[in-house]
Amino acid sequence: MSYLDELATLLRERGLSEERVRSTSDDLAAFLAEGDLDPEEEFGPLTEFADDLMGERGMEPDPESLVWSADSFVAPGRLNEMGAQGWEVDYVDWRGRFVSRRGEEPQVWEYRQEIAPGRRERERLLARLAPEGWELCGHYSTLAYFKRSRAALVGPAAELDERPEPTAKRFFWSGRGLTVVALCVVVLATSLYTLGGMLWEGDGSDRVATLLGAGVGALFGLGAFLGVFWSIARFRNR
Repeated sequence: MSYLDELATLLRERGLSEERVRSTSDDLAAFLAEGDLDPEEEFGPLTEFADDLMGERGMEPDPESLVWSADSFVAPGRLNEMGAQGWEVDYVDWRGRFVSRRGEEPQVWEYRQEIAPGRRERERLLARLAPEGWELCGHYSTLAYFKRSRAALVGPAAELDERPEPTAKRFFWSGRGLTVVALCVVVLATSLYTLGGMLWEGDGSDRVATLLGAGVGALFGLGAFLGVFWSIARFRNR
């Protein structure tokens, strides 16, 4: 039996509804497939991971759940707003959504978003932040997300007396996020239009050279982009 099959069995034994078991398994399978990841290396020991997904020692079989997302410009603020309402992020799925839950006795959670392109940078960040009570709760693309229970700092005062209802909105865009997306679409459309024109006008050998040049240029641009993120991360995560 595979890791995810055994995990699904454990979640059912802990009282999780079949619908949530199925959706959780699908999200985790897609996340693992995208990066060709080993589940035990990524999520840790099976029983402990099942307990983490269920809540405190499996005592909350079906807590409130919430799945939402935000662009990187507003995610830190939105995470802390949700955390102030008692929502704890379990993990970030393969689509970059924050899979959250809120137990019977919710408490305040704090979050931070950091640049961490790769496992090594995430481990470096965790080593620096763990002494302050932060733990890694997920990652997506070049970003890593950390959570910390407010109770670690203020004790019982972090417990919530009320359970505010979250907004019905499930995706949050910022003006800067929309601008970046629009610029990317314009650049991509312009590049494809230019490449199409060059291929249309050239003969066979010219087309091959054009395609090779475009491929090399795209790889160089991607490498430079990732290099910038890696350099920023190394500087910030020292």
